[in-house]
Amino acid sequence: MEPYLQTLIAYLSAHPHIGLIAVFAAATLESIVVVGMFVPGSALIFVAGALIGLRVLDPAWTTLTAVAGATLGDGFNYWLGGHYGDRIRAMPFFKRQAPLLARAEAHFARHGGSSILVGRMVAPLRSIVPTVAGMSDMPALRFYVFNTLSALAWAVVHLLPGALFGASLQLAGAISSRLAVMMVLAAVMVWLLWWSASLMLTHLPPLIARTRTRTVAWAHTGSTALHRAALALFDPQRPESAALLMSALVLIGSAWLFLGVLEDVLTHDALVNFDSALFAALQQLRTAWVDGLMVSITEVGGLRVALPVIAAVALVLAYKRCWRTLAYWLAAQGVAVLLVAALKVSVGRVRPSPIYSGIEQYSFPSAHAASALVLYGFLAYLLARTKSIRAQLIASAAVASFVVLIGLSRVYLGAHWFSDALGGLSFGLVWLVLLCIAYAHHVGAERVPVRALAAASLVTIVAAAVVEFNNRFDGDLMRYQPRAEAAAVPLHDWRDSGWRSLAPSRTDFSGEVEEPMALQWAATRERITTTLLAVGWRVPVPWTLRSALLWLLPRPAIEQLSVLPKFHQDLMPSILLTQAVDAQTRLVLRLWPSEHVVDAPTAPQPMPLWLGTVTLERLSHPASAFTVARTDLDFAQALRLFDIKLAGQSVSMQWRDRQGAPVLLVW
Repeated sequence: MEPYLQTLIAYLSAHPHIGLIAVFAAATLESIVVVGMFVPGSALIFVAGALIGLRVLDPAWTTLTAVAGATLGDGFNYWLGGHYGDRIRAMPFFKRQAPLLARAEAHFARHGGSSILVGRMVAPLRSIVPTVAGMSDMPALRFYVFNTLSALAWAVVHLLPGALFGASLQLAGAISSRLAVMMVLAAVMVWLLWWSASLMLTHLPPLIARTRTRTVAWAHTGSTALHRAALALFDPQRPESAALLMSALVLIGSAWLFLGVLEDVLTHDALVNFDSALFAALQQLRTAWVDGLMVSITEVGGLRVALPVIAAVALVLAYKRCWRTLAYWLAAQGVAVLLVAALKVSVGRVRPSPIYSGIEQYSFPSAHAASALVLYGFLAYLLARTKSIRAQLIASAAVASFVVLIGLSRVYLGAHWFSDALGGLSFGLVWLVLLCIAYAHHVGAERVPVRALAAASLVTIVAAAVVEFNNRFDGDLMRYQPRAEAAAVPLHDWRDSGWRSLAPSRTDFSGEVEEPMALQWAATRERITTTLLAVGWRVPVPWTLRSALLWLLPRPAIEQLSVLPKFHQDLMPSILLTQAVDAQTRLVLRLWPSEHVVDAPTAPQPMPLWLGTVTLERLSHPASAFTVARTDLDFAQALRLFDIKLAGQSVSMQWRDRQGAPVLLVW
């Protein structure tokens, strides 16, 4: 995919007028009534902003083009409203969108011309408000003043984030082309979700209302069990009908999903093949900082955090004498653990990595995913069941996001297959929905101390997580770390020819060749860092908010700037040091551990063998506005400077040649 992306950027760089035409068309079409509801103009303007950040499109011309298109589109809507007047209400689209038209008219009556500014930013009203302005005989000059201002605000709001995203893509491309493509795909996925949600919010409520009305009308025509069930689920006169319908749909869907996953696991169907492919891909993508993040997430979702939370909530319920709620709370967790354990033993599926023993060696379904969903899902239900729909949706979304992250962490760390996590989530959802339905029918009247429960659970989660991190993080990080035994090579074999078999270049996520691995060093980490620090090398400033903001200054001191992260086979360098050459240039050393150790006769034990790059970074200051670091492509010069600065130290060095490129061996 990277070549296609690079080809597109190169084409648009050579033909920027094509991009400007697309910007004009997108801005115009999205503003036109009816058409704009189905044209993703805002997303295309965001993409145009990204092209600005990539220096493909000119910011001034792109902004003017977007403003012109948006102004023209709303101008057409204004003409449409003025030309047809009240007759527009009889048009099929406006008849179907009568509530939206009434909302736009009320908005215009309340805010006048400023409603055009506000309406431009609200998707459903964007094209309707100018139409209402035309229907209301708003003076043309006054309309076009507000129209142009709103178009300018809309263009800036969409282009500026896109430009920042494009600049970050340029930075990501310097680190890894695969990282840049992953960022593009993530942005596309976010946009697809947003666009789908917008369409659903616009078109789904009227459809649901019509379907509900027809179903209730049919249910009143008979008295069979099916008619009564339809009334219980759809009748708006029954307050519990909507919740019951949603619960039934979720229960059926999650049960169907769990049984489907279970069948695939038992029959070794296509999902099992996908498990293996995904596991192999994730292990290739593992990096140290993501490992730490995923270990932290998996620890929060583990038993040592869950048990204190269960106990804290149980104590609050017992203190407030909510005995029936307490019984449901304990049963929820206990039954979930027992059922998951029984399923693990029955299915007998082995984990992808030999991390556990005993019953824990079995992986399906994921106990982390299932137990966390039941624990935090039922807790959220108890806290939000008497709150507004908005509060319930927020609580549900928060729990869903957290539990999905726990499931993903288990898959990433190699503790579970993907189908294990999917099976655990779907099974936990089945049990949770059954619990909530039963609780609502049998214990719903019992008053639960919401504030006390929320405070106790939050404090306990934070405290238990802190204790878990302090006591077990390092050990868990080692437990989940994939390992390969280092192969020993004699010193003379490595110096003579063994060095040729090691990676010749740094490769990014996709295997794309980057800088040459021109340095091979056989020594311990401590020996390397001590030697280099003694001759003026220094550990670079870590990435923080303050150090990141320094790149926005026109002339920061080079020692204060962090180093761009670069990956080799998805790993960050284990040793990272810099040394300033002058005020605008610095040497950067990056070392990664190899899979070999060097066995020297004079060394008490085999020495780890490190592979690394030595590069020159030169600072530039475009328009004296901010700072950019560029890697000098003369890698031989960087290696010679490294040799000069290391001379006189108690190390041995030999130069080698690999197809015309120098390689320096150090031990």
